[in-house]
Amino acid sequence: MIDNDSHIIRKVNGNRWGQAQEFELKFAQNTIDSDDDWNQWWYEKFDRYSLLEHKNFNNVLEVGCGPHTNIRFILPQIKFTKIWLEDPLIQYYITHNLTKSNSFINFLKKKFGKNKINYLLELYSDLNSKVDLSSSKLEDLPYKDNQMDLIICINVLDHVNDYDRCMQELYRVLNDAGILILGQDLSNQDDMINCPESYSDIGHPIKVDLPSINQTIEVRY
Repeated sequence: MIDNDSHIIRKVNGNRWGQAQEFELKFAQNTIDSDDDWNQWWYEKFDRYSLLEHKNFNNVLEVGCGPHTNIRFILPQIKFTKIWLEDPLIQYYITHNLTKSNSFINFLKKKFGKNKINYLLELYSDLNSKVDLSSSKLEDLPYKDNQMDLIICINVLDHVNDYDRCMQELYRVLNDAGILILGQDLSNQDDMINCPESYSDIGHPIKVDLPSINQTIEVRY
């Protein structure tokens, strides 16, 4: 579905979304041991998440966490009770033996004194009282209203089925005093002229611009 603004695509059908997920899985299989999926880049762009420093959160959710997670850079800054990680491809990630030196499980091993390293699988088995994993779609999160105190959503919205539904879900589960960390590659009218190939990009079917994001936030507040 294309907006009146022809450069914006807010929703695709299930078949198109499935193609994007297949692309993401193949990308992960080819790069999981050699690439951190721009997590380090976003860490620097968010000023190393200094905004969150010394804050205390009960429930922390990262949606579309990927194999490496952005949350691994955030946890050193905060105190937390429980971590929730969501990604439709989580079953692949938890069975892959990831040994990158900057991986999430290596950080947690140091933080909690754990000796095993098998990434999300060991994270779940060793720290299951602190970590909950979900393969649900962002459009249908399995969490209660107002449950989360901090949500991280970075480089996710261009991979989804329905942008508006995803934003509704994020704000549904975020409590009124909660914080949403949202990082997203955006599109604009110039992209259709200068980068037309981006509109046939199998892995990134959704295209939104800054006014779209701002409008969603204004509706919330």
